[in-house]
Amino acid sequence: MRAASALTIAFISLMGHGCGAIKETAPERSYTTVTTHGGGAEVDSSVITFRDEVISQDTPVVELSRLELTTPDGKPVQLSDFLKTGNLVVVVTSGYAGSICPVCSTQTSRFIANHEAIKSRGAEVVVIYPLGSEIDRSRSGEFLAAANNRVALAPGTQPPFPLLVDVGLKVVDLLGIRQDLSKPATYILDRTGAIRFAYVGENMADRPSIQAILRQLDTLNTSATGAARVVTPL
Repeated sequence: MRAASALTIAFISLMGHGCGAIKETAPERSYTTVTTHGGGAEVDSSVITFRDEVISQDTPVVELSRLELTTPDGKPVQLSDFLKTGNLVVVVTSGYAGSICPVCSTQTSRFIANHEAIKSRGAEVVVIYPLGSEIDRSRSGEFLAAANNRVALAPGTQPPFPLLVDVGLKVVDLLGIRQDLSKPATYILDRTGAIRFAYVGENMADRPSIQAILRQLDTLNTSATGAARVVTPL
C-alpha cells in the first residue's frame, strides 16, 4: 500500500509539470555549472523565484522601439524591426560584468521554455544583454549556453527569440537603468511601439515572473480588442 501511494503521488506530481503548466521552476533541483572568469559556479535554478504580482512603473521618456542595438555577430538592428508580428516583450538583463549572471540565464531559460505561451498571445520576446565593451561580445554565446543548459537544449541550439547586445551601455544609459552594468528591466510594447508596461528591478532577483508577463499580455490584448482574446490554454 505504501508503495502504491508513493506511485500515486509521483504520478500526480508529474501531471502537475505536464505541458499545461507554466514552467517557472524546474520539476526537480537542477544544478548547472556556469562558467565565469573566476571558474565555475553551481547554481540551483529551481530555487530562483521572480515576482508574480507586479505593477507597471513610470515608462521611459525615450521611444523604445527606435533604440539601436546589435546582434551578437555585429549587425545593427532596431527594436521596431521585431514589432511586425505583434506586441514585444523586451527583457534587459544585468549584463556581463566578468561572469555570467545565473539569475539572468535562469530568467532567459524560462522565456525559452514558455515561448509558445507568449506567442499564443500575439507577442514576441527580445532579450538585451548589456556589455561593457566590444571585447566582451563573444560572452553572449556563453550566456546563451548557460540559458540553454537550464532547459536542456542541445549545445549550439539557438533560442526561439533574438538575443541583442548593448555594447558600451548606450541603451542602458538612455533608459536610465545603469547599475554596475544594468538593473534588470522588462518592458512590453504594443504593435505601434508604445510602451504599455515597464518594470525596473531594485535588485538582481526583482523581475516579473512568466505568470506576471502572461497576465500583462492578456490585459493588453483585452484592452486592444474590448474583449478577452482567445488563447491556447497553457
